[in-house]
Amino acid sequence: MPPDVTVVIPAHGHPEVVAVLIRALGEQAAEAGLRLPVVVADDCSPEPLAAPLLAAAPPSVDLRVVRTARNGGPGAARNRALAEVITEWVAFIDADELPGEGWLATLHRHLSGPAVPDVLVGRVAIPTAAGPFEHATEATAEEEQYVAGNIAFRAAQLRGDGGFDERFYDPARRLHFREDAELRFRLEAAGRTARYAPDLVVEHPPLPASLFGPARLARRYYFDPLLSREHPERFTEFVRSRTVGPIGLRRARHDTALLFAAGAAATGAGLATGSRGLARGGAIALLAGWAAQFFALGWRRQVRPEHVPPLALLSAITPLVYLWHFYRGVVAFRHHPRW
Repeated sequence: MPPDVTVVIPAHGHPEVVAVLIRALGEQAAEAGLRLPVVVADDCSPEPLAAPLLAAAPPSVDLRVVRTARNGGPGAARNRALAEVITEWVAFIDADELPGEGWLATLHRHLSGPAVPDVLVGRVAIPTAAGPFEHATEATAEEEQYVAGNIAFRAAQLRGDGGFDERFYDPARRLHFREDAELRFRLEAAGRTARYAPDLVVEHPPLPASLFGPARLARRYYFDPLLSREHPERFTEFVRSRTVGPIGLRRARHDTALLFAAGAAATGAGLATGSRGLARGGAIALLAGWAAQFFALGWRRQVRPEHVPPLALLSAITPLVYLWHFYRGVVAFRHHPRW
């Protein structure tokens, strides 16, 4: 007998995208001769998702759609669905992902094997190369965080541990971030065991390109002060673990944004007061901060010649957006992270 597992999908709008995921799960369930329980958590979509999704569900999927009364973000949606799960295990997939080949069979194999952990963490892969203006999430165990879009828990245990922390969502800006890392830190402290399964793969196609997408994503760091306040030592260990050679990526992002802003201020002050030395020094700092941002925005992306001018513009906008929202978080949560 396969393990008793329910798949949960948090969703907000886009029923046509969710339906593609449900059909893909249904195909894998049919191949295994199963009727797979699936719960879609409709996070207060403008138009309820129940009718179109239930109409499109294949026979191999036992689909339930539950709806939240207010838009609370992915964490709240996952918790709402978790309350409905009656199976031993719950697996989460995000609405804009697709299960890789044999995903369901691989999940069953890992949950049926010896020494099954409390948490099974899969991998999120990008099937095509993403450009600098496309939001694409690729996550592995090296990311030092749970992959909330491809992960399985013991359902009752997760409920007892409090589920996802719903504070990591800003409803006014429709932003969420770090709820997966916070859950990892909290469950580690509770002594829960986790195992990374690199063969448990879901694909996350890049979202449609948006010129100011990288700047909008920079707003998410509003939540870093909250994560650091709740788990100070673990947060510091987390950010220091992500490096390129000797360079800590999180600290580098923060410092280069400060360098850019300070350079802009010094350049402006030097020009206003006629101080050539101040203006020259400020311009050097400004250019160095801008160049670092340009490099970071193009890192591991498919950058073409036509991308260079908008990337140059974004390299001047993104650090200021980042700093505004990061320090907005510092004020809101009354805490400055330690790097």
